[in-house]
Amino acid sequence: MRKGLYGNIIVVNLKHNFPAPCASAIGIFLLTLLLFDVTALQAGEAAKPIEFLLCWVGVMFLTPVFLPEQNKDIRDAICSKKVDYLKVCMLRVLYSVAATAVFVSLFVGIMRARECDVNASVLFGGIATALFLGAVGFAAAGISQNTTIGYMAAFAYYLASYGMKGKLGKFYLFSMTAGNTADKGWLFAAATLLIGMTFVIMKLRQKL
Repeated sequence: MRKGLYGNIIVVNLKHNFPAPCASAIGIFLLTLLLFDVTALQAGEAAKPIEFLLCWVGVMFLTPVFLPEQNKDIRDAICSKKVDYLKVCMLRVLYSVAATAVFVSLFVGIMRARECDVNASVLFGGIATALFLGAVGFAAAGISQNTTIGYMAAFAYYLASYGMKGKLGKFYLFSMTAGNTADKGWLFAAATLLIGMTFVIMKLRQKL
């Protein structure tokens, strides 16, 4: 019964809450293909389209996870159900993370088909970058209870990566373009931590 309930929740969310973020991510995907020549790129050049633009698919999917409940009527309706509201949000995060990984994988697959120098490290790095930037927006949106602030936080961090490379260290967004793929594990771990921390804070807020 419980599994069926969660399945229904996923179906409802995919039907009503997933199309808009997915459409935005498709726009980012197509814009990246349009603005960057992804044919026979070598190493750092191959990482540029992934780090400089494609990473925004993570923001499109993760930042608006809490958006539906910013409408008080919808939030009251969700909170009146037997399933915990935060569990509903966790399900949204799971399919958003999966969608982000699919979009990045598809893009890397296109690059590989066009003879770009991409490998598993580039794929992981692209997913980690997208998830981290998305997690920044997700955390800001969840903690502030304002999705607009989430987008602003992600954009601010993106801009900071241009002028604060030395200060961001292992959390520099464009490290693959600079020839370093090793630090992407830190971004992936930080994304996981940000998402988990946000849920903890929101759970504590529920108890107050």
